[in-house]
Amino acid sequence: MSDARATLHRWELVGLLWVAYFFNQADRQIFGVTLPLIQSEFGLSSTQMGWIATTFTVVFGLLVPIAGLAGDIFRRSHIVVFSLLTFSVGTLLTGSAGGFLMLLLYRGVATGMGEALYAPAANSLIGEHHVASRSRALAVHQTANYTGVVVGSLFAGWVADNYGWRATFYLFGICGLLWAVVIALRTRKHATQSAPRRPLSEDLSLMGESIREIRRSPALIAQAIGFSGLVFVLVGYLTWMPTILAEKFGLSLASAGFQSVAWHHIFGYLGLLMAGVLSDRWSVTYPRFRLLSMGFALAMCAPWIYLSATLPSEFAVYCALATFGLFRGIYDANLFAAIFDCVENRLRSTVTGLVVACAYTVGAIAPLMMGALKDHYGVEVGLQALAAVALLTGLIFLMIVLNTSRSSSLAAEAS
Repeated sequence: MSDARATLHRWELVGLLWVAYFFNQADRQIFGVTLPLIQSEFGLSSTQMGWIATTFTVVFGLLVPIAGLAGDIFRRSHIVVFSLLTFSVGTLLTGSAGGFLMLLLYRGVATGMGEALYAPAANSLIGEHHVASRSRALAVHQTANYTGVVVGSLFAGWVADNYGWRATFYLFGICGLLWAVVIALRTRKHATQSAPRRPLSEDLSLMGESIREIRRSPALIAQAIGFSGLVFVLVGYLTWMPTILAEKFGLSLASAGFQSVAWHHIFGYLGLLMAGVLSDRWSVTYPRFRLLSMGFALAMCAPWIYLSATLPSEFAVYCALATFGLFRGIYDANLFAAIFDCVENRLRSTVTGLVVACAYTVGAIAPLMMGALKDHYGVEVGLQALAAVALLTGLIFLMIVLNTSRSSSLAAEAS
């Protein structure tokens, strides 16, 4: 195969996975957009709606480490296809749900399981086929995250407003199933020889070693705490912000779904790009730059989350969400690079999976907490609680990093 043709095939793979990741992220957002309609039809409390989102996040968090191991054991393209099939079937069935228990099973369990399987296998698959172009390929793939949330929210709201909430789940479910077929057919040329099957004892040993690595590294502990705080905030924000805007400003579902994520993610792109360039440049001179910028960014999310709950003007709320997005992008730009700075290559995937699992398990509490607060005090109080979580975890993050840096300096002087 010629070099030009091989390059085309490598980037075709990125394009195929970009669309799959787009559906993954768009599918994750449609529940929040259609939540008021679902809640009204079944007469569910906000606490019950929070349980559904919480179940999704718990299932997601618990399965991420398993998904990472599966990507090392089985052919990664098969894992991607299985992920698409599973969360698309869950989405399709959600549209046929007749009550709370079916929503909990289809949305919380099936969809959460399918989405959890995607990222470890997909990113590893891209890494297999892109060597010199690996960073660019992964960056292009990552843009599907923000794009899926924004475009998915807008389109899901429009479909729900015009055809009902069930039609939204049917449409996204069918599209996901069709794309799974496309990927299954087109990734045959990208198949690589699977690695020899390792004994189960070796997999468990690797997991144990990774856990010990996290326990003895203050930097990794700080990142687990910080990422848990960020995911807690994001899960609560993405689940309930469309409802807040619809109720507070009388917006349609389409408009509320779009406005709740558009400005946040547009400015998130800016923060992502800006921090990516600066971190690569300055972390060479200041090794703690990535960690310090992450802690600072997380703490700085807090006032803008708080203002988005309290400001009376629609425009002012959008400005607050945009600034929140800017600092969120700064955090996201350093997330995996900062983990890789602390961990040797052979443990990076497993350590990353454990940090992500910790974050999503903690974040699962957010929708339930905000639903309960909405029932008793109003949803604005829930947003204020998210602001407190961002501030607290950001400050803890900074204190751990600064104390570790100080201890390292004193040890260096003593030697």
